[in-house]
Amino acid sequence: MGERAVDVRSLRLRDELLVSRRYRTCTVSGNFGSFSSMPALARLFKSENGYIGAIITGRNEGYVKSGKNFILQKSLVVALDSLSKKPLARLIRGTAIYLSEIDGMKVGLEK
Repeated sequence: MGERAVDVRSLRLRDELLVSRRYRTCTVSGNFGSFSSMPALARLFKSENGYIGAIITGRNEGYVKSGKNFILQKSLVVALDSLSKKPLARLIRGTAIYLSEIDGMKVGLEK
């Protein structure tokens, strides 16, 4: 959905105990044990039922790493409340999207 990509250095995610924590996020390509200084990228993503979230990908075909041992994947789909204020504002600037809270998560809906 979104062509605009913004840098993401941290994500607010819930762990197994449903506690919301902020995890450091970066792009890794070779050494999966350590963090790199290359941030991950976020783009807008629309689900089948019309909710708009963000898809987090690595730069240059790299993997997304969040937290020391929490997540290591090629891409990650998150709700909009997982992003910080500045990346969220940059993503939805100039679009016809308004934010709504559904089931305790902030998602976007088209106007």
